[in-house]
Amino acid sequence: MFHITIPLLLWLLSSSVLAQVQDDVVAKNRLEKAQQYFGDEMLLDQHGQSYRFFSDLLSRHVVLINVIFTHCRDACPMQTQRLQMVRNQLGDQFGTKFLFLSLSVDPERDDPQAMKAFAEKQQANVPGWYFLTAEKTILQQILNRLGQWTDDPSNHSTLMIAGNAQNAHWVKLRPDSPPERIVADLLRLAEH
Repeated sequence: MFHITIPLLLWLLSSSVLAQVQDDVVAKNRLEKAQQYFGDEMLLDQHGQSYRFFSDLLSRHVVLINVIFTHCRDACPMQTQRLQMVRNQLGDQFGTKFLFLSLSVDPERDDPQAMKAFAEKQQANVPGWYFLTAEKTILQQILNRLGQWTDDPSNHSTLMIAGNAQNAHWVKLRPDSPPERIVADLLRLAEH
C-alpha cells in the first residue's frame, strides 16, 4: 500500500499551488501583451454605448471580427447574412462566450445611428453583436493592427479574424467559408 508522508503531501500541495501561480502569471502576461498590441481605445456600438476595445470586448470572449461600411451594397450585407447563420448555429453561447465585432472602415459616415440602421436592416441588431465605430484615427489604428485598414472603404478586405485573447490564438477566416466551418473554427478557439 502506498503511504503519503506529511512532507511528501506538503511538497505535492506546494508544487500544485506553484504550478497554478505560474499559469496565472503566464496568462496575465499574455493578456497584458495582447492589450498593448490591440490597444484599448474607446469605441461606440450601434446603441451609442462605449466599450474599450481590449478590456471590454476582446479580453473575455472568443470574438469574430469583420470589417464593414454601412453604404456597402454587396459584400457587407452578404457577409452579415452569412454571419447570421453562424450566430444561429452557436445558439445560447452567442453573446456570452462568443461575440461578433463588425468594425466600420468608413467612420466618417458610420456613426452609431448609421450602424444601428445597418444592423436592423440585416436583422443583426442582437445582444452579442457589436457594430462599432469611432473617430477615424482610432479605427485606423485598430484596423491597421489587424491588417484591415484601407483609405477607400469600397476596397476593404472581407477576410475575417477570429480569436481568443486569453490564449493568444488567432486565425483568419475566409469570407466564403461555409457557416459550419466558421462555427467549427470558433469552437476550436474556445477550447484552447
